[in-house]
Amino acid sequence: MRYRDPECDCEIEYPGGRRLLCDHCRTIGPLPGSLADPDWEQRHTDPAVLREAADQLADRVPPATAGPYTDYDRRILAQARELRAEAERLTGA
Repeated sequence: MRYRDPECDCEIEYPGGRRLLCDHCRTIGPLPGSLADPDWEQRHTDPAVLREAADQLADRVPPATAGPYTDYDRRILAQARELRAEAERLTGA
């Protein structure tokens, strides 16, 4: 599963393929296992990493008691659900 961190704006510099880190990845770091993660190849199929990424995404959304969810909040929560479902599929649960 190839997924992006919605906050990531990293770019690849050509020639050479050097990664140009965005402000988000430079300060907070990329979402674990996302395409911005330098260890993506090894981590994107690890259920624990997918669950960690889902938790980090869900933590970005304010609680429902703070007011109605925005479209952005709903997209973040949907991505978190997809990552959790993929982790469950990988573990066979």
